[in-house]
Amino acid sequence: MLFSLTLTLARHGTARAGTVLRSCTQPGVVALTYDDGPSYYTSDLLDILEQNSVLATFFIVGNGNGRGMISDPSTPWPAVLKRMHSAGHQIGSHTWTHQNLESSDDFLRETQIVYNEMAFRDLFGFFPAHLRPPYDASDAGINGCLDLVTGLGYHVVDFDLDTKDYLNDSPLHIQASKDIFAAALAGSDPNEDSFLVLVHDTHEQTVYNLTQYMITSLQDAGYRAVTLGECLGDASENWYRDVSGPSSSSTADSGGCTAPPPPITTTTTSSNASPTGPTGTVSAAGGEPTGLTISPDGTCGGTNGFTCTGAPQGGCCSVYGFW
Repeated sequence: MLFSLTLTLARHGTARAGTVLRSCTQPGVVALTYDDGPSYYTSDLLDILEQNSVLATFFIVGNGNGRGMISDPSTPWPAVLKRMHSAGHQIGSHTWTHQNLESSDDFLRETQIVYNEMAFRDLFGFFPAHLRPPYDASDAGINGCLDLVTGLGYHVVDFDLDTKDYLNDSPLHIQASKDIFAAALAGSDPNEDSFLVLVHDTHEQTVYNLTQYMITSLQDAGYRAVTLGECLGDASENWYRDVSGPSSSSTADSGGCTAPPPPITTTTTSSNASPTGPTGTVSAAGGEPTGLTISPDGTCGGTNGFTCTGAPQGGCCSVYGFW
């Protein structure tokens, strides 16, 4: 495989190959799992969960929705995620940029997973053991690549109760998601039943309306709101994996990537290149300008005209426009 990284070499245990976890194993619990964040609503959601003494699970996208990288200290996301973790919420991976893994090749699938690991490593020194593929693990999101994902050591997680909140993010429509949740609870028995719920902390109505409704409803019905790990009977020490392990010398100066940076070998033509935000273009061998601009944010490759050569984020190794 392309990525023989310190973090991918440090797999502790192996997920059950070919298995997707779609339901809780413990009765009487409801696992609220939030996808696609963090967002500008997530801090308020953490407040709501804290006020209700509820722990939840967050499947994090590393660089999505135009909000920047979760490990970028110039953004709110490192503080939000550290608060999330310190409060006892569980954190899982939802890939780097929310690509459809089924329609991707193995190279892109692995970069989507491993780049998120790099961000978690930078934030916490560990990365999650659970991954929810974008676009539903039971359909196009995982078919055809489950062996790759589980081979990287992940437990692949789906859900058995979809609130459809992504279709109902308005005051006029959120009742439809409430009705879905209420219908699932109706007639269920907390002595026997449980629910693994899909919602999204990127939607305003989910955070400020649906969440409190779900918490109140499940508690009134005799259920407890828990993390994914608790609903699976999985001890908290198994939720994450340490990044310690043998290192690869090729990763030392490449921003964590084993592949080389773009084939541009000389220095910048501008004296403005600095750790605080380089500008200018890059020269190829012989001193002729290449027309590429030093990346201001770590993206590179593709057709964006940026190169990571000379950028403070280090070398990049993605032809898909992220590093």
